[in-house]
Amino acid sequence: MREESKSIELCQDILATRLTQIIAKRENITLTEAIRKLMMTKTYDLLLEPESYLHLESAEYILDMYNSEQCGDWEHWTEV
Repeated sequence: MREESKSIELCQDILATRLTQIIAKRENITLTEAIRKLMMTKTYDLLLEPESYLHLESAEYILDMYNSEQCGDWEHWTEV
């Protein structure tokens, strides 16, 4: 079970890193600012929940959720 937990954490870390890079580049902000911005979202909270299986999705899929949340489009966010 511990190996599975390590794998999940690794996936979460990789996705968070990729999302941070995308957000920083797109918004022309530092990586520190981007990770802070990401960490303040419900999308990030959900990514950290192993039972959500969000860590198995692509960075683009999660970015779509992040974008919906930033726009306040909760209907789309829940559909994704």
